[in-house]
Amino acid sequence: MHWTGENAPSGRIDALVAPVTDPLSGQPESKASVAKVAPYEAAWYGFAVADRPIALAADYVARVRTGTGWRAELAGSETPDDWEAQARALLGLGPEVEVQAVRDAARGNHRFAFFEQGRLVAALFVSKTPVALTRDYLATLPGTDGTGVLTGRAPANRPDPGPTICACFGVGLNTIVAAIETQGLASVDAIGDALQAGTNCGSCRSELGAILATRQPRVAAE
Repeated sequence: MHWTGENAPSGRIDALVAPVTDPLSGQPESKASVAKVAPYEAAWYGFAVADRPIALAADYVARVRTGTGWRAELAGSETPDDWEAQARALLGLGPEVEVQAVRDAARGNHRFAFFEQGRLVAALFVSKTPVALTRDYLATLPGTDGTGVLTGRAPANRPDPGPTICACFGVGLNTIVAAIETQGLASVDAIGDALQAGTNCGSCRSELGAILATRQPRVAAE
């Protein structure tokens, strides 16, 4: 509800809120508006990372800053005739930027990695269905040599932390589960002591508790 058109022009939920405000405080009636929603039927889905802002040119875009630049989820209702040209337009790259590409047009899969002076500056992954990738890992690659970026996966010698649960300290689901199972962590506070997760803003503590509940061994009733 707090996003503006800067990060997700087609995802602004406040556009659905009735323009009714409290006469004294000016508080909008955000929690009492009625809306009708339906699934968005996309022709393609994409994920992108870049060292520069990603254009808000697709039918659906939600982009956020990262430690190395930007990442974005994208989708569109129509499939472009030239996916490389579309990738360059979305990522703000000219024709002089070197590209590595993997294409499977029959399945609608396209992957592009763009390099300047041997440094990865951007990558785009497209599929007919939501793209299965190691997103948090890929978001760390802009500015590096980008080795293996088109696989969409973390290398075997680098553990996949999983989806980020604690945004404050960048702790992923797989890291939390592994710590619970290998270190015998039995409380949210114990997870915090071991990984720092949940020890700053605290907004992820309920989610940590839910993860912990699914990993605790069940004791048979006597």
